[in-house]
Amino acid sequence: MMKMRQIFTLLLFCHVCLHNMVNTRTVCSRPPPVEGSEVSGGQRVFEPGEQATLRCIQGYTPTGGSRKMTCTITGKWTERSLKCTLKRCPTPDPPANGKVYFTSIVFQSTINYTCNEGYVLHGNNSCECLHTAIWSNPTPLCKPVKCGLPVIPKYAKIIYDKVFTGNTTEFGLGVTYKCLPPLALFGNERGYCTANRTWTDPPTCQEVSCKVPPTIENGFLTSAVLKEYGYMARIKYGCSKGYVLDGPMEIVCNKSGHWSEKPVCINA
Repeated sequence: MMKMRQIFTLLLFCHVCLHNMVNTRTVCSRPPPVEGSEVSGGQRVFEPGEQATLRCIQGYTPTGGSRKMTCTITGKWTERSLKCTLKRCPTPDPPANGKVYFTSIVFQSTINYTCNEGYVLHGNNSCECLHTAIWSNPTPLCKPVKCGLPVIPKYAKIIYDKVFTGNTTEFGLGVTYKCLPPLALFGNERGYCTANRTWTDPPTCQEVSCKVPPTIENGFLTSAVLKEYGYMARIKYGCSKGYVLDGPMEIVCNKSGHWSEKPVCINA
């Protein structure tokens, strides 16, 4: 009786060992995620002949290959052929008066926006490519900085490049300065609303006079009054009989306080 019990115990032990050895050799464990693909469902152990269904993880899209893998009798999976590729977002456009910077436009890539000088960014300065293949934020706007109204120099007037309303102006708007006659303009004739929200320095209007205009040999001044003249005044010359003018017929009082080049009278 004791001998039969020992034999039975030995046979049971061998059966258990054999069962464990077969299970160890033949079952397949759940495949890990690889290159953007993973196994669907929650099953952790697969018997020989069972199939696992693959899917692309969030942010990836299938681009070929089979979704099925089979557990073989050796406990190995058949070749994994499903190809999953990162999703792509649309190529971003730069905002008007700005720039966009990026190195990639696939899932989880980021892009950055900046505005040109004189413009301020309104919106998000960066965004990320989402798993839905769209950007996380809309393209921002680049709006021009604002300036107040420019200072009008004494004895001057301003001509704006374009019509506007209100008491503010925008970056880049230009003006032309004009001095009231007979004053001369000293400084920049043009002015602009700058990126630092101020206007460029305005010019000044100053009085300028030229001395009594010079006489010329064998010629005469058409003006009978010999006096000092103001800026931009013009004086004409004529020549005596038998002579003709060589050079300009008139001279102009420049803002330097000097007359322009005078003519000469030569034999006709």
